[in-house]
Amino acid sequence: MASKAVRQGALWAGLRQLEEGFKRLGLEYIPSAGNFVTVRVGDAKRIYDKLLRDGVIVRPIAGYGMPEHLRVTVGLPEHNARFLDALARALGKG
Repeated sequence: MASKAVRQGALWAGLRQLEEGFKRLGLEYIPSAGNFVTVRVGDAKRIYDKLLRDGVIVRPIAGYGMPEHLRVTVGLPEHNARFLDALARALGKG
């Protein structure tokens, strides 16, 4: 099992990967220190549905008063890259 320091390093790297992807896509996000990040995508329900059809599961958070946002769990680099590619397609930017 990986040490706590290794896991934390992977988490920070994953957060940076997602944040850089959001910046490239011109999306606002809420900086995070946890294992997820919240990103503003506009019509979150529509984007959620497109991502789901593409096999990518994220959490819509309209029930928390944030209908334009999705909550995304930080994954392994290849998972984050797949999500960012799918998000770009869902937004019509990829």
